[in-house]
Amino acid sequence: MDERTEFNRLTWHSRRGMLEIDVMLMPFTKDHYQTLSASDQSAYRQLLDCEDQDIWEYLRGFREPEDPVLAQIVRQVREAVGDLSGQSGAC
Repeated sequence: MDERTEFNRLTWHSRRGMLEIDVMLMPFTKDHYQTLSASDQSAYRQLLDCEDQDIWEYLRGFREPEDPVLAQIVRQVREAVGDLSGQSGAC
C-alpha cells in the first residue's frame, strides 16, 4: 500500500464514534502524524486500536495508559491540540 493510501486509511480510522475524540484526533492526524518518527506513528496506530471510551479517558487526562509508549503518544496528542491539563491511566 502506498503512503498516501495508508495515510487516507489512517485518517479515516482516526474518525471515531464520539465528536469529542474527533476534534482532537483529526487535527493531530492531519497536522502532525506525518512528521512523527516511525515509532511514534506506530504508537499512534496502537492508540487508534483502543476502545473509544479508553481513548476519551486518555485524551482528557482522566487516566493514563499503563503502556509508557502509548502514554507518550497520548501526551503528544494532548500537547498538539492544546489540552494538557496536567491530569493523568493500555487498552
